[in-house]
Amino acid sequence: MIADSLVGTVGIHAGTFAVAVLSSLVPLVSIEVFLIGVSVAIGPGEAAPLVLLAAIGQVLGKLPVYFAARSVAELPGRHRARVERVRVWLTRWRTSPAVVLASSALFGVPPFSILSTAAGVLAIPLRTFCAVVVVGRALRFAALIAATGLCVR
Repeated sequence: MIADSLVGTVGIHAGTFAVAVLSSLVPLVSIEVFLIGVSVAIGPGEAAPLVLLAAIGQVLGKLPVYFAARSVAELPGRHRARVERVRVWLTRWRTSPAVVLASSALFGVPPFSILSTAAGVLAIPLRTFCAVVVVGRALRFAALIAATGLCVR
């Protein structure tokens, strides 16, 4: 398995970080599945510190998407009309973007990849984006590891 060889080569901490970054860019890679496997292999107590690495890796992987969306939102021309339609659609949650982003980071509803892009289009402040995503993803991953520990017992 690729995850085994990655962890064997760079170690569990760097491997977790790498999979987290990759999974935020490639939909076929799942940090959740990786964390479940790690927590089963080494135990939930040992895997708990990996939560922060996974959360930080996820936000770093989403930053290029966030910045690309910010730059596209400023493009003139024919794409501007599409961006404006998306912007109008997203204004429904503009009054509380951090809450919706937190819901997405924690529960995956609305889909996190879409909200990462929307955060860039709406020019959510970078600090807000990073803080909300790291906290939301860390809570998600901690709950996943805890649930795995309950099931494995």
